[in-house]
Amino acid sequence: MRARGFVFSLDAFVAFVLIMITINLLIFTIGTPKPYFSELESAHILAHDTLQVLATSGEAQSGGAPAQTYLERILRDDGSTPEIMRKVAGGNDSYRPIIPKGYGYRLEYLNLNNSGVSEDWVPLYDAGKDMESDRYGRNYTKLQASATTFLSAYLFKPMPGESPFCHAGCRGYELNASGEAVYARPCDTTPCNITTSDFRIGKNTVRIVRLAVYT
Repeated sequence: MRARGFVFSLDAFVAFVLIMITINLLIFTIGTPKPYFSELESAHILAHDTLQVLATSGEAQSGGAPAQTYLERILRDDGSTPEIMRKVAGGNDSYRPIIPKGYGYRLEYLNLNNSGVSEDWVPLYDAGKDMESDRYGRNYTKLQASATTFLSAYLFKPMPGESPFCHAGCRGYELNASGEAVYARPCDTTPCNITTSDFRIGKNTVRIVRLAVYT
């Protein structure tokens, strides 16, 4: 009976070892955290927390105006954006900063055209360009991370208005002392006529807002 066996050469062994070393180096390289990984994660957490505070908190408005979140006021563009961002994100004498002074921050929203295709991110505020901010002059040079949220808000609130009709107790017409037909008291309008209501339905907008933290 003829004997059979496997011929194992030194060249095959060396080639096998080189292949295994190459595969292990690739796995090690892919699995190794990238430079600034922890800093990027920290910047993302700062951006997320700041954006959540802007989207969920606010202050009571004067003059009986309805309460709005900071982010709603920013999107309405009532001129308070720099003050809000400096106070909430950067801190002041009464508020502790959410974003430390070593970082800059930028708030922007996604601009969409009529077809729903994104055009570009429109800046709403950049601390590095705000001369009154303690981050003025800071630019993105090392890293940046961002957080994004959807916001559905009224650009101006609906107003219920008041009804011009007086259905309850209306008795139609009556004759006055001169014999003329006048509206029956207490009615002061004609119930059958079409009148103009001061009801305002408001205007709603949905925006994709992004806050970037950079250093």
